[in-house]
Amino acid sequence: MLQINEIYTLDIHEQKIVELVAEMRQSNKEKTGWDGAGRVAEFGGVNLNVFGFGAEYIFCREKNTFPDFEIKNTSKRQKTDDYDCNWLSMSVDVKTSQKQYPLMVPKFNKCDVDLFAFFVCEKYPNYQFKGYATNEMLFQESNLRQTRVMAYCLDQNKLVNEDELLFLKNL
Repeated sequence: MLQINEIYTLDIHEQKIVELVAEMRQSNKEKTGWDGAGRVAEFGGVNLNVFGFGAEYIFCREKNTFPDFEIKNTSKRQKTDDYDCNWLSMSVDVKTSQKQYPLMVPKFNKCDVDLFAFFVCEKYPNYQFKGYATNEMLFQESNLRQTRVMAYCLDQNKLVNEDELLFLKNL
């Protein structure tokens, strides 16, 4: 069970797996000239892929499910990026921030995923689990804020733990 504010660390072998997948994904984007918005991904580059896939890997490791190792171009905006994994019959999108920010999803990336799992990675390879949010919790008009772009934002203190999530799922 993932615990809120617990630190989860990738061991040296997991780091190599995460970094290899991130490098392959970045290379694919650069070779195809595509980042989901029609430009080559420059913001963050391979490091952004490492941070993101590292959290996906940890979530899957802790839930005893298999991470998505596929190398292809996907985009929430173009509806070709559905979710990161399935857990308890829910589609899960694992989100990561490098700072103690709220869970944020740009308005143009609003999607039908069932559940978000949120991690903060201030110092790789250590990830702090912050909690869960359902689609209904996050995608409310009252959560829209102007960030770098207009985004749905849910403060960390509004995220739920696993027991609360399972209670909500059974309502």
